[in-house]
Amino acid sequence: MEFVNWTTLLIMYTETNTSTNYTTNCTYNVSYFLQYVGTFVVVCGLIGNFLSILVFSRKALRTRSCSVYFLALSMSDVHVLIGYTIENLLYHGYGIQLLSNSFMCKSTIFLIYASTDISNYLLSLAAIDRCVLISNSPYHFRFCRQSTAKFLIGFVVILFSLINSHFLYGFRIDQTGSCLPSTNLYIAFYIHHYDSYIDIIKTVLIPFTIIFFCNTFIIIKYTRQRNSFNMNSKNGLTRRKSRRRKEKDRQLTWFLLSTSILFILLSLPSEINDFIRTRLSNTFQINYTCELWALTTLLILIQQTNHASHFYVYTLTGPIFRKEFQKLICFWSESMQKKDSLQNSRRPSCINNFTQHYDIDDRRFSIAIPTKIGVNPRTSFKLDV
Repeated sequence: MEFVNWTTLLIMYTETNTSTNYTTNCTYNVSYFLQYVGTFVVVCGLIGNFLSILVFSRKALRTRSCSVYFLALSMSDVHVLIGYTIENLLYHGYGIQLLSNSFMCKSTIFLIYASTDISNYLLSLAAIDRCVLISNSPYHFRFCRQSTAKFLIGFVVILFSLINSHFLYGFRIDQTGSCLPSTNLYIAFYIHHYDSYIDIIKTVLIPFTIIFFCNTFIIIKYTRQRNSFNMNSKNGLTRRKSRRRKEKDRQLTWFLLSTSILFILLSLPSEINDFIRTRLSNTFQINYTCELWALTTLLILIQQTNHASHFYVYTLTGPIFRKEFQKLICFWSESMQKKDSLQNSRRPSCINNFTQHYDIDDRRFSIAIPTKIGVNPRTSFKLDV
């Protein structure tokens, strides 16, 4: 479905797996909504994710395996927002078509699907990591490590890149310049299978199930540990270092719970909409073209909000994250101040150079007089004056 100004071009796929174009006029302009709201979401999301990358890269947080997952999640969310900007925001909001060549068409569609899957499963890995750590299992020393986290991140990236690699040969540029599935066989696979129930199961239901059970276990376990922690603290059995470590783990767990809730609430409606649209008849899609397009645009943007809001959720729910972010800002400001002070110290001064040159001439004059006249330099200087 494509939108230009007030005219909506609906690309429908018939039962014979061929595409037909249907153009209609809408009474409202969705591009205005994308220009203002969509641009705001993307800009805030890119800024927030880049700041999250810097904060989670700091020494105080990157020692935790869960922080490594959140670091990779921020990088993947950046790619999701870039793909959405190229495929949806620029074209449907500003009329800028960047998918006019085969490379951009294939790579952008691949980037959108692959990075979305990677983000969702990185969140699932973070949930499993917290679950194993809270369970006090003897295997948590092996699983909850930086090396294990990096290995699993690489495995997830490679796995879902291969799973979504069919987009690299399944899409093409047609005669009208649109980026569409290439063959009738691939249209049948993409529309009626992959973008329908396969994408819902793979992208939403499996991560949702993993995150739901892990978070339920974490909440139950933390409730019990909190009671025992309060009893031990009254008896003086806890130490300051142990309390700090548990506080970091607790806040990372709250990061996970908050981002998991956002994932479920913001991602599921768009996937359900994609599934329902494939079951609608062509007559219904023609009669409600504008409504379907507006609803799809809104739900896709809500899904992108999930990938754009993580930094702000971390800032609101985590004192340690806020503390490290403040340290990062203070480090930048101190670096700029040192740089400015260093430049000012190296900057030459006309007064100092003139005074120094005048002193040198006085010393040369006072030394030269006694060698020629043989009197007191001060006396000779006074006589000269």
